[in-house]
Amino acid sequence: MKLGDMMMNINKFTNGLDSSRSRSNEPVKPTTSQGADSKAKESAGFTDQVKLSASSKSIQQIEAEIKDMQDVDDATVERIRSAIQNGEYKIDYEKLAGKMLDFEDRLDS
Repeated sequence: MKLGDMMMNINKFTNGLDSSRSRSNEPVKPTTSQGADSKAKESAGFTDQVKLSASSKSIQQIEAEIKDMQDVDDATVERIRSAIQNGEYKIDYEKLAGKMLDFEDRLDS
């Protein structure tokens, strides 16, 4: 590889500023070529884009499902609260574990 092959145009990083004039009182004017102008016009047509990850999409899906759920049934909450206080509430541990695994699977997909 020759030295000339490794050279690059640094004007795009410095906007074509002449560093020898940077200490003078003269205003610095950027130098542009016709090719740079056409590239700037081409890039003006680009728009910003947002891409969501799979996790973000899953969270959005869960949020939508939560919005569709019915409101809290105060009577059911009070019935369960009383059962817990009286020691009458029974937990189905296998059902609970299954629900937890289902929830985790939905988050991973």
